[in-house]
Amino acid sequence: MKVLLAYLCQYRDRHDYFLSIMPVGLASIAAYLEKEGHDVTLANFSSAGLRKALRQIVTIKPGVIGLSLFTHNRIDTLTLARELKQALPESIVVLGGPHATFLAEEIIRRYPEIDYIIQGEGEKSFADLLKRIAAGKKPADKIISSKTVDSLDDLPAPGQFSGKLVGVNPSAQFHFIITSRGCPCSCVFCSSPAFWQRSVRYRSPGSIFQEIQYLYKKYGIQYFSIRDDNFTMNKKRVLEFCRQLRESGLYIMWNCQARVDTIDEEMLIAMKQAGLEHIQFGVESGSAKILKRYDKHITIEDIQRAAAITRRVGVYLSIYLMTGMEGETQRDTDATRALIKRILPSDGIVSPVALYPGTALYEQAKKGGLVSDALWFENKNAGVFLRDDGQGKRWMNQLLSELASIKKKSAYREADFAQHREVAGADCWVTDILEGDYYFNRKQHRNAEKCYRRVITKYPQNPWGHLRMDTLKLNSY
Repeated sequence: MKVLLAYLCQYRDRHDYFLSIMPVGLASIAAYLEKEGHDVTLANFSSAGLRKALRQIVTIKPGVIGLSLFTHNRIDTLTLARELKQALPESIVVLGGPHATFLAEEIIRRYPEIDYIIQGEGEKSFADLLKRIAAGKKPADKIISSKTVDSLDDLPAPGQFSGKLVGVNPSAQFHFIITSRGCPCSCVFCSSPAFWQRSVRYRSPGSIFQEIQYLYKKYGIQYFSIRDDNFTMNKKRVLEFCRQLRESGLYIMWNCQARVDTIDEEMLIAMKQAGLEHIQFGVESGSAKILKRYDKHITIEDIQRAAAITRRVGVYLSIYLMTGMEGETQRDTDATRALIKRILPSDGIVSPVALYPGTALYEQAKKGGLVSDALWFENKNAGVFLRDDGQGKRWMNQLLSELASIKKKSAYREADFAQHREVAGADCWVTDILEGDYYFNRKQHRNAEKCYRRVITKYPQNPWGHLRMDTLKLNSY
């Protein structure tokens, strides 16, 4: 069957790197449907916009169209779904994604043109829907429940998709990989607990390595971003993955997200020796009171311990922060500012507490009569903030200013790199690259060259030393 799977961000967000990139899940569905024998086109119309997307899809004339729906892209995506049904009345229009999952009934009621909504995980459910359509047995119910994939290793990697790509840069798209699904935690601002039912399924270390190796060879991707909710949840799996990667002679660099209570020095050393250069922790707040309100189940001590380990091993430390929680005061913001000064992150992202469908905060607000599902169809805001009194914005600015103020102090220096070699090992090439970058950014090119040449000498097959040397030469004239 001829299938088009597409993503479209709001046109105003087309230059936003993260909002304009296609979700990994849609590419995974494309690879799975292709494996099942379907003629699949995978398209990202973010840079094209709604009108061009409509014209291109009409030209392709797919029998089934699948659109990925998030809260932030709902306006243009729902408009596209409606207009596609008018332009291609014989095509089947299917929606999936978090926003579609949690607001399925309301969407179907307001957009009767949409044929089906697949809730939750999409690979098996979409494949089953196509079989029923092909057999002339279309489901009567427009809302289709998820069919869980028992073993994630059975799925083809998204980057193995070999069908037609429209508006997709493989190097940019497929360097994002996901190695697990779900999270056992219950953070009230996150929709993962409801989407995955607080269960976790893991891909095997071998499966992860094989995907990276494949993408390295096919597309030359040398830097990867692991976008699991918490990559470090299973220590044994992480250590085995790092061992396989390290022993393979495949030299990549990568980053990941983690909870502060799932990391230790042994794991972080193994990760850095396998190419990790940057880790992002969900810190959220420096106030124990606010952490409790978020239902984070972490302590300030956990945060400080994870940050200290990260800096000791020599990985760039990034943190996610939030502000504007119910009951939050200036004192809580001051506690977060003080925490920033203590843990010295390399960078951070600060977000206002928002109400998104599927989150515990949103459900609480609905029960209290503060919001209703109708709001997503009556306004065009990308999200709805828990507090819209101006104070939250002032606190955000305070935290952003604090992050900027410690930028110089947080930077690794010569003494830090010496410690990193003691802790992570003198043969850890990532330390040499990061130290070389430190000197390069300060125009100390001779010192930078020494670091990069150490990598080339020790690991001739490692491309990072050669790449950095090329950059150094270009900037030395």
